[in-house]
Amino acid sequence: MAEWEEVEIEAVSDGLNATPSELHAAFEMSGDHLTEVRDRHTMMLVTSGELPETHMADIAPERRLDWVIEELNGRRHSDGLSIPLHGAEMNNIDLSKGELEGHSILKLKVGTFERKLPLPADIHTIKASFTDGILNIRW
Repeated sequence: MAEWEEVEIEAVSDGLNATPSELHAAFEMSGDHLTEVRDRHTMMLVTSGELPETHMADIAPERRLDWVIEELNGRRHSDGLSIPLHGAEMNNIDLSKGELEGHSILKLKVGTFERKLPLPADIHTIKASFTDGILNIRW
């Protein structure tokens, strides 16, 4: 049977003998109103960023493709792109082509992770290969 090592539990007081950092931590933990403020702030930041991103995606879909490639630490080539997926297994990688709002889209799904990559307008066929942990997509 494995040996158990005892972990000491520090008592935090909330009276006059508490340190300012202890009081602040207790306030943070009990502040339900702060959670609501943080959630609303996050929602506002997400919503305010949607309009410019949507507009840019509409007028220049290739820019959005560059953003997604950069986010995934990939590289863009004249005839396609490469995305490093080290650690992923080929049977967990799902790649599908479709159309969304009149634009050709390539959907990359690795496990639960999913990204939609807008394709240039004149692309009709796509070839993909997975070599040494790198997904190579050519058109």
